[in-house]
Amino acid sequence: MFLHGRRQIFTDITRITKDNLLLVLNDAFIIHERNTAEIDYLMRYERGEQPLNRKKEIRPEIDIQAQENHAAEITSFKLGYEFGSPVTFVQRAKVDAKSQNKEPPEQGDKKDDIRISLLNEMMFEENKPAKDVQLARNFKICGVGYRIFRAKRNIDGISVFDMAIPNPMTTFVVYANDAYREPVLGVTYSITADNRKLIGAYTKESYFSLDIPMIGPVGAIHEEPNMIGEIPIIEYVNDYDRMGCFERVIPIMDALNVTNSDRVNDIAQYVQNILWMHNCQLDKEQKKVIQDGGVIITKSNGDGKEAKIAYVSAPLNQQETQTLVDYQYEQVLQISGTPGREKTSGGNTGSAILLSNGWQLAETQAKAMELVFSEAEKRSLRVVLAIIRMCEDKDLPNVAMRDLRTSDILVKFSRNKTYDLVSRVNALVTLVDRGFDLEKSVELVDISDDPLQFAIDSQEMVDKIRLSKEKKSDPQSSDVLVDGIKNKTEESTQPSAVPNVDK
Repeated sequence: MFLHGRRQIFTDITRITKDNLLLVLNDAFIIHERNTAEIDYLMRYERGEQPLNRKKEIRPEIDIQAQENHAAEITSFKLGYEFGSPVTFVQRAKVDAKSQNKEPPEQGDKKDDIRISLLNEMMFEENKPAKDVQLARNFKICGVGYRIFRAKRNIDGISVFDMAIPNPMTTFVVYANDAYREPVLGVTYSITADNRKLIGAYTKESYFSLDIPMIGPVGAIHEEPNMIGEIPIIEYVNDYDRMGCFERVIPIMDALNVTNSDRVNDIAQYVQNILWMHNCQLDKEQKKVIQDGGVIITKSNGDGKEAKIAYVSAPLNQQETQTLVDYQYEQVLQISGTPGREKTSGGNTGSAILLSNGWQLAETQAKAMELVFSEAEKRSLRVVLAIIRMCEDKDLPNVAMRDLRTSDILVKFSRNKTYDLVSRVNALVTLVDRGFDLEKSVELVDISDDPLQFAIDSQEMVDKIRLSKEKKSDPQSSDVLVDGIKNKTEESTQPSAVPNVDK
């Protein structure tokens, strides 16, 4: 099977209603079912179902099929490297829409920090880090993945919404066939035991539910208003080709499996070598000792020829075969952006190790993935903020959350937090000491998974340290801080240089 990414589904209908919904669904399911077949193949391939694309015609009884599951290796690395740390939200710099200048921060104003921190708390309550890994596993393997939100019916905590990761084989999004390609329909469905499809379809205005049997007419279409005004099903892609992380190297991995299988077959054939007997005569008892198919008996035309007995053997050159295996494996890692496993030479430490063995390429691809992921994440934020705005005041931990906009929020990825920690801490101290904003400094040095919460927790102590330094540097101050305790500067005990003059 030759794969070239999942197909994006488009429609020419600009406004989907109850009357034209079936027409859109019929066209969409044709493309979706083709994508589903490929998604099923990729999921099976990642789990190790990797059949060899060759038929062994010579000695077919010896056909050992050995698979090295590099697809799972690539997927595991991508998930651990790119999503091993939680994806969080931080505050973007405030910008005045008229002047396009950054607004000066107001003293003691942490309004935005608190609102975004509460948003992160809601996401944590919905177990977003774990669901991000589940979502990433879907689009890393299949090329596409989906997230769905719903207003919580029974609020028993801080979160006002439910989050789920639907199966990519039963979910799809339809886009407008124009230059903007905005989503116009989100669909998810389940298949019953009698092969009926229970479909739920969302537009920005309505929610449709319908039952499509395997045979027979379609049931009634039920329509309800979509209260949040957004399509709550969001499609995530691994890249804009909509291909999985190992999809491009499947032909090379198949060739590598063939090479390794034939190496094992070579060993098996060597153990079960055919015995060649020339000018030999065997009686019935001797023939019973030799198994069928394990011997070849030949005779020469002339007389007086000596008898010969030997094994027919032509083993592979293992050194040349290993060179081919190493080359194929290197190509798999290089094209997929996965670091190698070579040992580093002595003296290479720190950044030199990260830049070697493909780690720089892995970081470059991860940075590109962040931009693609953030585009879909902003769609998710619009849905979440729409749900927050429709909630009652008593259900929100802070009513000011209704004022949040997607432009206020930045998607934050974090990797390698413990690497070169001393240099990061020194850089953070230098930035804060020179008066840079604490939160932006934490984001710059990338020292925490949640820079906003890190800055909030550290702000009080940073303010005390700054105040201490300001008082020490002020020559007019009569107070000094010694070990955090304010003491009065001691008066000099030296005698006055001015003589006392009696009046």
